[in-house]
Amino acid sequence: MAVSRAESIRAFALVEGEFTEENGLLTPSLKVRRHAVTAAYAEQIQALYRR
Repeated sequence: MAVSRAESIRAFALVEGEFTEENGLLTPSLKVRRHAVTAAYAEQIQALYRR
């Protein structure tokens, strides 16, 4: 199934470390804390959009 250009993945990055409850990146039900991840990886996220 084809997707539009807006829906396609054009760049991605692998980051060091794990997403755990202990480091605040996951909730107790193992959901991603998006605000915490955005704050922790802000530099890497911005680099994706500079390409």
